[in-house]
Amino acid sequence: MAADDADVALDGFLEVENRFASFLRAVPPSSEHNSVHSPILASILLDSCSLIETVLKSTMDNSRYEGIARITQHRSRRYTQTPPFLNIGDLRSVFKGDTLYAKPVWFLPRGKRSFPWYKWRQSTGNPTWWAGYNAVKHSRFGNARQAKLLTTMHALKGLFLVLVQSLEFRQRLVERGVIRCEGATAQKLRADAASWEPLPTKCSEPVIAVSSLLGYKFLSAGSGSSAGSLSVFI
Repeated sequence: MAADDADVALDGFLEVENRFASFLRAVPPSSEHNSVHSPILASILLDSCSLIETVLKSTMDNSRYEGIARITQHRSRRYTQTPPFLNIGDLRSVFKGDTLYAKPVWFLPRGKRSFPWYKWRQSTGNPTWWAGYNAVKHSRFGNARQAKLLTTMHALKGLFLVLVQSLEFRQRLVERGVIRCEGATAQKLRADAASWEPLPTKCSEPVIAVSSLLGYKFLSAGSGSSAGSLSVFI
């Protein structure tokens, strides 16, 4: 089931990323375009954040989270049809220990990195792009201007990071070539990918996750620091 879910999640991400890449061919990513808003971006923003919720809800079944306070309650609220519903604050309380806030994602076409979950370094507070998502979700008309290019880009980065961090999905992501390491066999990398960072991979070559637009470097036994330049993805 994990492999099937990983395929659904990855295919969903790739479809959203492809739509964003198409938009960037008309509106290139640059500082003067950061506030450009569009119904196309609204759709991408909504789909990205909806998939983030789906991935995180699935991921919290992993035994890694057994010691989280009120984990049984959080799990029981994921798919209920009546309030109280699981919200972003609940997700932060479950996943804050994973230090997503300290993990940079690279936007490869411009060679720039950012920390899409940086706001989770605090005990309260959520990413500003999540606020944009909520605004657009509740009023596509009234809050259309919240679907900005930069907001959508950070949401896509946030989705990419939670996808490659999901322990249940990683072996499948290795099989599909998203997670790779030039110096490790696929069999070894599949086994290592099931571990939390730093991965036990001792190869000096970096373990990376790469899509057409985004990149992330895993911490590993052979390469214990974040990517300092775009060169690790080339």
